[in-house]
Amino acid sequence: MTQDEMRKEYYALYNMMANSNNIAYMHVFGQVQKEVMEWAIANKPDLAQDWLDKLESIKWKNYLTPKEAQKIIDNMNPKAPWTKEQWKSAMEHEEYDLEDEPHYNACALYVAMCMIMSDSGNTLKKYVSEENLFDAVYELAVDKLTDKDGVFSIRRYFSL
Repeated sequence: MTQDEMRKEYYALYNMMANSNNIAYMHVFGQVQKEVMEWAIANKPDLAQDWLDKLESIKWKNYLTPKEAQKIIDNMNPKAPWTKEQWKSAMEHEEYDLEDEPHYNACALYVAMCMIMSDSGNTLKKYVSEENLFDAVYELAVDKLTDKDGVFSIRRYFSL
């Protein structure tokens, strides 16, 4: 088979599995996925990590991969107030959790906090002391990411 023919056959089989209620089909795809991941982990670990980052989406209502988060941060205007390392250090200092399953992963929280500071930092600084600013931004980001009516989606907000 040519690459194009293999691609078409794969998608035909995938659609057959995805549109059925046959658990056995899902197990076959799962087993093949395991074999592909084992090969990628051994031979292309960077690619395997990218796939794992994407697969982790099943754990979260609001999630971003590390690459998605970095791309968003790089394009913020005004610029993000913290690097990922500075943010993580401040989070550890304040003893805040980086993730809250199933609500959000660390990348989503980091970007949400940077988004709030980028969009509303000047306004917040008028009403919140410098020593309480990080805490207020954290709480506002958590409010967005755990929104009970589920309207806020960090992926939708950043057109992902």
